[in-house]
Formats: sequence, structure tokens, C-alpha cells
Amino acid sequence: MVKLNAVLSCADSMTPEVAARLTRLEERYDSDLQLEFNGVRVRMDSLIGILSVPCRRGSGLTVIADGKDEQDAVLAIRAALQA
Repeated sequence: MVKLNAVLSCADSMTPEVAARLTRLEERYDSDLQLEFNGVRVRMDSLIGILSVPCRRGSGLTVIADGKDEQDAVLAIRAALQA
């Protein structure tokens, strides 16, 4: 399992466009991916789950991956959150 901190800087808040981009990115990896904010974890294969994260630009998030490509997965998700 790999955990990596990230800061949301790609949008003012978690928009449907950002959430959709994250779920599409999640599909590229075999690892189970989760996003954590303020102690609440959501699965990254759930558009509704990601949209329920009440973060804003500058919010600290944790990307969590468990699986054979976990390191690549967390780096890609972090890059997408910060792009």
C-alpha cells in the first residue's frame, strides 16, 4: 500500500469534470485507488464518491493505492490533482 499527499490545485473545487477525469485515470491502473480528505475515504472508481469530497483549491488530500502498479497510480493521480 502506498499513500501520497497531494494538494488540489487543478480547479476551485471538486467539479464533475475533475471527478470524471480522475475516474478515467483510475481505470488505467490495476491497483485499488482511494482518495482521503478529512479522514473520509472514497473509492476512486466512484464518480459520486469523488464528487462527495468537499475539498477546495489548496485542500490537502491523500491518494492511496494498493496493488501491483500502486506507485505509478498514486503519482499519476497526484499529478492530475495538481495540474
